[in-house]
Amino acid sequence: MQNDLTESVQASIRPGEMKDLMYPGETNICKQAYPSVVNTRFVQQFTNLGQGSSQFIISPSGGVSDIILQMATPSAGTYTSVALPSGWGYSLINRISVRYGSSAQYFWSGPQVWLQNVLDAENNPKVDQLLSLGGAAAVAGAAAGATAFVYLKLPHNSCRASGKPLPFPSDLLVQPIVVTVELFALNAIMINQAAGNPAAAAPTALATASLQAKQEMLTDTSDTLARRVDMNSHALTFPLPYFCQQETQINNIPAGAQTVNLTGFRAGEVKQIVLWFSPTTAGGAGNAQTPGSGNFNPLYWTAMSDMTLTYNGEIFNRFEAGSFALWNVVEDQKTSTVNNYSLFTNGATGVTQVTNSYVKCDFSQVSVPSDRDSVLVHGKPILNAVVQFSFTAPAAGVLHAMYLYNASLLCSRGSAEYIF
Repeated sequence: MQNDLTESVQASIRPGEMKDLMYPGETNICKQAYPSVVNTRFVQQFTNLGQGSSQFIISPSGGVSDIILQMATPSAGTYTSVALPSGWGYSLINRISVRYGSSAQYFWSGPQVWLQNVLDAENNPKVDQLLSLGGAAAVAGAAAGATAFVYLKLPHNSCRASGKPLPFPSDLLVQPIVVTVELFALNAIMINQAAGNPAAAAPTALATASLQAKQEMLTDTSDTLARRVDMNSHALTFPLPYFCQQETQINNIPAGAQTVNLTGFRAGEVKQIVLWFSPTTAGGAGNAQTPGSGNFNPLYWTAMSDMTLTYNGEIFNRFEAGSFALWNVVEDQKTSTVNNYSLFTNGATGVTQVTNSYVKCDFSQVSVPSDRDSVLVHGKPILNAVVQFSFTAPAAGVLHAMYLYNASLLCSRGSAEYIF
């Protein structure tokens, strides 16, 4: 009797829908409305294997989800006294851009593409695998014939398996999706391991490079939305997991306690600010921001400490010493670090194992995605405000900041546009 009374009271005071936890039924299972299949048959080759841009056209046809880049270095060439760092495929990217139909065009750097993949990955082992697949560290002759596989993070897709976004419905467009990938010269990202500039004699272009996309196609084309709904008078909102604008860099930061203003915010809700620090002192990752310097290592970051983020003087994030590591891990399924990174030093041979570190400053509540659902969790509108970041820099270097916004793509009349 007491048990029945307790159940009745709890059921009456707790909000929520009834869900059967014993037998499968309408309350706890779902099924696909429109059958579909996937394929990865379309591959396009880079038109420029060296320094410069290559443009890729994805014609309107079904859903478009994952996109990867495949790269390989020449088997023949001079690789004496040079090395490729881990994740060199991401380092090789100067910037990328995408345009959905006639939508606005936005740009992202190679390190941004990498860090967004790090944010999206479910756990640290997957992060390490993404880094290794993005180009394993290679010294001297091992750099010949090396391969790299880069997951091309765009606003609509994610390397996640859990909580993966729905495919972007390109069939609603009358113009193609245009992806542009701009590369550095191959020898510009190599690291000298001897005096002088041995990388100058190394190959300047890749042997092969291609882009491959995954399509998710409806089994019955009559099920496409454009055939069921008049898209000239209706619109489809495609929710994005988040949107990042091009990273903000603050150069020439000396070692020690610093306070900087973060600028470049656009209208919209900021869910999170992600920051990382690239040292530029001699040795280690020296000249990390200069391609062709013989020690270009843009994916090497060192940990900051004593961090405070303020909005018009009000504190929103405060991390004493290195406490950000705990705050970040309790709000995610992984630590805010990248392990097994191989760092090469100027004038030395071999590798040194290090740990990369970044920090996440949240404005929105924690939202862990499940299945393919997209949940809107509001952030903080930031425009015409003073956002300051105080921290202790471990060495002289460059501070990078990336702003994550709530955003959607609104598809109608054969095109798409971003809504913030």
